[in-house]
Amino acid sequence: MIRYAEVALNIPFSNLDTLSYEIPAGMESLQVGCRVEVPLRKRICEAVVLNIHTLMPNYKVESIHKQVDTFPTITKEQIELAYWMKEYYLASLGECLYKMTPTGRRNKSFAVGEVNIERELFALNVEQKQALEKIKSCFGTSTYHLLYGVTGSGKTEVYIHLIYELLKTTNKSAILLVPEISLTVQILKRLELVFGKELALLHSALKTSEKYSTYLQVLRGEKRIVVGTRSAIFAPAKNLGLIILDEEHDSAYKEHSSPRYHARQIAMKRSQMNQAVLLLGSATPSVETYHHAKSGNIYLHELTKRAKSQTLPKIQLKTKKYSEELLSSDLLFAIKQRLERKEQVIILLNRRSYSPLIYNRITQDFLKCKDCSVSLAYHKDAKVRCHFCGYTEPFSKFEREIGKENLEFIGVGTQKLEEYLLNKFPNARIERLDQDVTRDNIIMAEILTRLMNREVDILIGTQMIAKGLDISYVTLVGVVNAEIGLGIPDFRSNERVFSLLTQVAGRSGRSNISGEVIIESENILHPVIQLAKLQDYKKFFENEIKIRYQMFYPPFCRLIRLVVRSKKEAQAIQSINQIYEDLKKALGDKLEKEVYLLGPTDCHLLKLESHFRWHILIKTKETLEIKEILRKKIPVWKFPTGVYLEIDIDPVDLV
Repeated sequence: MIRYAEVALNIPFSNLDTLSYEIPAGMESLQVGCRVEVPLRKRICEAVVLNIHTLMPNYKVESIHKQVDTFPTITKEQIELAYWMKEYYLASLGECLYKMTPTGRRNKSFAVGEVNIERELFALNVEQKQALEKIKSCFGTSTYHLLYGVTGSGKTEVYIHLIYELLKTTNKSAILLVPEISLTVQILKRLELVFGKELALLHSALKTSEKYSTYLQVLRGEKRIVVGTRSAIFAPAKNLGLIILDEEHDSAYKEHSSPRYHARQIAMKRSQMNQAVLLLGSATPSVETYHHAKSGNIYLHELTKRAKSQTLPKIQLKTKKYSEELLSSDLLFAIKQRLERKEQVIILLNRRSYSPLIYNRITQDFLKCKDCSVSLAYHKDAKVRCHFCGYTEPFSKFEREIGKENLEFIGVGTQKLEEYLLNKFPNARIERLDQDVTRDNIIMAEILTRLMNREVDILIGTQMIAKGLDISYVTLVGVVNAEIGLGIPDFRSNERVFSLLTQVAGRSGRSNISGEVIIESENILHPVIQLAKLQDYKKFFENEIKIRYQMFYPPFCRLIRLVVRSKKEAQAIQSINQIYEDLKKALGDKLEKEVYLLGPTDCHLLKLESHFRWHILIKTKETLEIKEILRKKIPVWKFPTGVYLEIDIDPVDLV
């Protein structure tokens, strides 16, 4: 009897979840959850088998070209999750499945490794023990918890104790998510020390073969602890009992291609599906998460003191004008003191490059990227770059065209700050960590290792150095141009800057040596900078939640963002206006009462990668009806060729 397979492809179909293909002879081992290769429009595409049956379709079908997997690599839970994601994020089933499928070509057999039974756990303080016991008592239930603790309060050790208790007392597995794997070296070392070969790392920095091999070990139950970045939330952990999101406020947990999921939302769904405990941890929780905790929707556990009774660092604010020296005399003197005492320093400047702006005196404007509405930045290799699309040109090209005397570097980036500090402190061992450096994982690992071994005196970096680092001899943190980010037209901009300043300040004084933080800004009276000085998250939350309520922003509403992009701006405008008019008609009397449409208007970054971008923001208390309208409209909206629609449910930024 002829068998047929329903398969999902990684293609945004307008109205079909799956396509039917005949299963040829010789593929008797094919099962639901296996990957196959199938012909589609004169191409061979990979797909996932979702159903096998003997019902002959009433149209001509082609045969499967090749069976990729000899056994299912996608679990029933993952398939069920993909169906839920399809509805929630208004994406195709194939797009959802291919966010969770392993990258790899062929199955291999792996032997079960020995479990390292040497387990070293640190003693917990009273607050940590209380949080541990309360969360542990919920094992076996779908409950959400927030572990809100000041920087250095020992949240990581609570995570480790929870995982240890789960593995010791149950047969369940755990997933621990971190925003960025490269800066969690110390956490990984602790986990390896305690759990040995039970640990599986899943993140994008792994080689394809390593990632695929690890994925299969998790699938077979050979490893019960998964640690990774955003996509590790889809790991096929057997009998999932605990999910932890460290630094739950971090925007790295949001995916920016369809389906635009948030790992926290997926974690909540997997918690429900598995009756698993979900723990969110942060010193600066997202406003939405803390609101839900205060409202009783999430269990709240607080760590109010540093783990070993260290004091929080003393924080000073210094007014700093751009026309002055790069660093204030106070910060330079503090650095000199630390170098003399053989202590370490971290300097945050959240702007990479040598000079972030290049001024053209003839046009009286800054040099712009030819493909983006973004200023070009000058880098020390004598090239100018767009930090969005990667467009690069030798600076000499602009010198020839415009004249060297007509070009002026404006502002300071991490490369210029590094050069400045090397001149001020020629004997100091200075390193820089920003996106230009971290492209090479080997170099980054070397820098972090040297930092931990006290072979680096001063570490300069962008926002990536604000999280994950726990270095005992870092006793001074300096922040340069702390106001960066406050002027962005996004309702979350204050939250991001407060979180960044609080987190980086927390890198100082984490041992028995007291710490100091010096924050420099043109506007030290800004409320966000003032509250960061006080390390007062609760006061920040009180101020911010009032603004959110008045302006009807999350957590008091839900957002859906529709972005239209096209290389022809007129077509983008025409298409976004069509969407707006259709939505206005569909919503009828609900408009301006239950649902608000903001726009259409051009995005803050109007042009990116040669595409003009216009958007509409939908505010509503309930998204189900809006999603249903969009679900019906998407297949019938006919846009000109080259016009693309992006749908973002619960966007984290609006630029």
